[in-house]
Amino acid sequence: MNKTKRINLRVTEKEYEKIVGKAKKANLSISKYVSLSALDKEIIFFDDIKKMNHELSKIGNNLNQLTVLAHQGKIKEVNLTQARDTFSGQWDELCKLVKRKGK
Repeated sequence: MNKTKRINLRVTEKEYEKIVGKAKKANLSISKYVSLSALDKEIIFFDDIKKMNHELSKIGNNLNQLTVLAHQGKIKEVNLTQARDTFSGQWDELCKLVKRKGK
């Protein structure tokens, strides 16, 4: 969609800093953040998305390595309790976000 209209508004220094901070936290431009906010669009961001992504990536890599070893016949049984617990924790965090979004 081609954006052709411009809106100017004045805010206090404190309001400006708060808007800039929230836009940065959401990884959005100020314009995009204010537009989404004004149009009642929910803005969801993760504080620790990099950490969560890294944890899930590590679980995936470990499972792939174990699968290769199992196919090679080098291992017969694996205790995946720790991987399951880590994944469950990540899943719980995502579920909390979905519940929050539904409100």
